[in-house]
Amino acid sequence: MSTPIYEYVEKKLIGHGVNNFDAGRLTITNKRLFLDFVRLERAIRSSDFDAVQSAVTTIECRARSMGKRPLLLFAYMYVRFSSGSPQYTSDSVLDGGGVRKTLDYRRAVSPSERLISDWATIWDNRYGPSFFRALSQTDGSLPARPWNFNVEPLANLN
Repeated sequence: MSTPIYEYVEKKLIGHGVNNFDAGRLTITNKRLFLDFVRLERAIRSSDFDAVQSAVTTIECRARSMGKRPLLLFAYMYVRFSSGSPQYTSDSVLDGGGVRKTLDYRRAVSPSERLISDWATIWDNRYGPSFFRALSQTDGSLPARPWNFNVEPLANLN
């Protein structure tokens, strides 16, 4: 028997570290915010990019209305580390100076699942570190972000 979606979402949020922050606990204790994450999970399961973006926007609006916009970090992480993200990535330098990127997935991934995961990765890389700092500053001295992607700032994409 599969895990009910509410338990699944709660476990996934806890796995992403929401309990490490006072504000992060709101993702579980605030009923409306938690249901927004359930909606996000349903959108991810349906592999609907527009529905995922809409669910993340809803989470952002709710978090902003609570004065807790950095909670958006957990939405980006939730999507980024979904089943559409690669399990393993490797780079190999080719003879001509090029680079070959190899992505290994846990299962076959559809183009829309890959799009959703890539979109969340870009947004998490761009805003995640500042959201994490904001959450850390409001909660006092916490350990450094447990993951470090050594992300360079995005180039101007104009």
